[in-house]
Amino acid sequence: MRRRDDMGDDPGTGVGGWSERREGPSIKLIVAGLIVAMFIVFIAQNGARTHIRFLFLDGQYHLWTLLVVGAGLGFAAGWLVAGARGRRRLQRRAARND
Repeated sequence: MRRRDDMGDDPGTGVGGWSERREGPSIKLIVAGLIVAMFIVFIAQNGARTHIRFLFLDGQYHLWTLLVVGAGLGFAAGWLVAGARGRRRLQRRAARND
């Protein structure tokens, strides 16, 4: 379905005009739904308990919990390293421009 976009429409300059209007769920909503479905399947397939002994953690934990915590820690470490690398790059660029 197409509709007329009234904002910024100037007949003398040809700016504005028709814009495309989508109907139905957005791509972001579809991708989010797929991710949630995959997460539910992941939890269902990794529900077994396993014994862990690491520093102060000693006990039985669900496997999916350990995998999610490990993935979260890996994500946080990557984010911190990328942030530090970006800051250094900006500092070098600023030093070259001075």
